Amino acid sequence: MLIIFFGVFLISACGELSEYESRQVNEALSDSLFTVTESWGVDMEIMEEEQLKLRLKGSYTASIKDDTRNITKISGPVFIDIFDEEGNLKTYVQSDSAVYRPDEAVFELFGNVYVEAPEQKRLWSEYLKWDRNTDKVSTPEFLTIITPSDSISAIGLDGNSDLSNYTLREVTGETIID
Repeated sequence: MLIIFFGVFLISACGELSEYESRQVNEALSDSLFTVTESWGVDMEIMEEEQLKLRLKGSYTASIKDDTRNITKISGPVFIDIFDEEGNLKTYVQSDSAVYRPDEAVFELFGNVYVEAPEQKRLWSEYLKWDRNTDKVSTPEFLTIITPSDSISAIGLDGNSDLSNYTLREVTGETIID
């Protein structure tokens, strides 16, 4: 008799979940799909096809991943070295903080952004967005670009990360004409 009762209880326990139980299972599963990873003293390298493309250093990172976002917040100072196809340092970037979106390969740099590009080109701004897929940079903010021959300030920039080609909006500046 006890065996029959236990068998009936076991069969009824394997039925459908109640609405409340289903909600609890879904909440538990969605919580497990949210991850945060923290690191201090970060020194990260991004390699593509066995070639060093980027080296990033920062004091702290928090990587956040769930079903709607995948970002890494980097506290600074943040230092980024960008390398060319031969592995030589091409561009140097520094900022107070940054956000990296690996799914889009986009960096957003915040606060005291400084860029040293080839041919002694330097850029200063409070914000800069860099799309690694297209190797383009942009900012809607105030910026200054200094080259060996001129100094240009503007509000807004779109261009290549090495500053070899760029478009400025609302420009002011000085140039030396020989």
